[in-house]
Formats: sequence, C-alpha cells, structure tokens
Amino acid sequence: MEFAVGPALLAGLVGTVAMTAAMMMGRAMGMTSMDIALITGGMMTGDERRARTVGTVIHFVVMGTVVFGLIYAAVFHWTGSASWLAGLVVGLIHGLAVGVIAMPMMGEVHPRMRGSGDGFRLGAPGFMGIGYGKGTPMGLLVGHLIYGVVVALLYAALV
Repeated sequence: MEFAVGPALLAGLVGTVAMTAAMMMGRAMGMTSMDIALITGGMMTGDERRARTVGTVIHFVVMGTVVFGLIYAAVFHWTGSASWLAGLVVGLIHGLAVGVIAMPMMGEVHPRMRGSGDGFRLGAPGFMGIGYGKGTPMGLLVGHLIYGVVVALLYAALV
C-alpha cells in the first residue's frame, strides 16, 4: 500500500469529525462529562471560552487530522492493509494507550487539574477517564474504534 499525505490528512479529518460526533452524543445522553476541547485548550489558557476555541483547533487540526491521520496512514502503509479490521485494531491500541497511559497522567501534569494557575478547574480523568463518568471508558474506546475504521476505509478508498 502506498503512503499518501493528502489522503491521510483527509481521512484523519473525517475520522475526527465522526469520533467527535460520537463523543458529543455521549455527552448529550449523560454518559460522560468529558469535554475534549476544554481539556486540550485548558493546557494553554485558563480562560474557558478561549480554551474551548484553542482546544477545538488542536483536537481537529493538529491531533486528529495531522498527527494521528499521518500515524494511522503510516501504520496502514507499514502493515500493507487499511481494512476495517486494521482500523479497529489500530483504534483499539490508540484508545487503550490514551485511557491507560495518558488519562491517568493528565491529573499530574495538566495545569487546570493540578490547581496551578488562574482560571477554571477540571477534575482529573483517572484510569480510562472514569473520573468523567461511568460511560467514559466505553465511550473512549468506541470513539477510537470509530476513528480507526473511518480513517482506514477512507484512506484505502483514496490511495
């Protein structure tokens, strides 16, 4: 399978839209209180409105489109497959890494969770994000599975 930057970026963006829609539905249904834009942007500023704006840009453009769009495409290129199953496997690994490694560490390093600096405060997510509600661990995994499948299928269709 050929590695192609343009299709990787487009697939990453579309995957991020799909994943974010699922996350928003989970919040709307009361399954989680996790707000990825506020968490991400809160690392940069204590102003809640500005944090949401900055966090949305970082989530959609930097992380979902560029960083992970390119990483997923590189994995698909390396393995020679961008099937729905490959997307599920990569999405599962990604989701577990976020939930098991990144989320528990966040409470120690995030300025809004440590209580340092001015502005709003956020609760620490804990293992698999359980601090944001009982539905968060499953939602975290499902969101990353959706991202993986969408990125894989779109990338495969474009290259």
